[in-house]
Amino acid sequence: MAPAEMEKRLSSMGAEQSPSLTGRWTGVYFYPVDPELNPDDTMPATPFMAELTEVSGIITGVTQERDMFSGADAPPISATLDGQYFDGELVFTKTPHGGGQIHTIDYMGAVSADGNAIAGRWIIYGVWSGVFRMQRSVVATTQKQTQEQIA
Repeated sequence: MAPAEMEKRLSSMGAEQSPSLTGRWTGVYFYPVDPELNPDDTMPATPFMAELTEVSGIITGVTQERDMFSGADAPPISATLDGQYFDGELVFTKTPHGGGQIHTIDYMGAVSADGNAIAGRWIIYGVWSGVFRMQRSVVATTQKQTQEQIA
C-alpha cells in the first residue's frame, strides 16, 4: 500500500485521535522460562531506552540497552524500529545492531488510553517470546519525583 493511501486509510479510521507516541520512552523486557534456553529462569530483565517518532500511524525509532550477557565493559546494543500504531495497538520490528544478535524481534503491545504506557509481547519466531513494558520517560521521572516527595 502506498504511503499516501495508508495515511488516508488511517485518518479515515480515526487514527488521528490517538495520542502520539513520538518521544522518549523507558522500558524493560523479560525472558521466559524455557527448558533449553533459560531452564532456571536466570536470564535478567533487560531495561532499555527508546526514541519513537510517529507520523500518521507509522512508527520509526531507535533503542539502546545494556548487553546483559557480555560483561560490564561491553558496549550497549542499539537497534532500529519500524512499525505501525493504530487503534491503541503498537506493532514494530526491532533490528539489533551488535551484541551478537542476529534475529529481528517483533513487538506487539497495547497502548494505554492516555498514550503514556505500552505493554505486550515480543517474539523471535521459531525461537521464543516474552513480555515487555514501556513508559514515557517524562511520566517515569514525574512518578519518581512524586514518590520522593511523599517519602
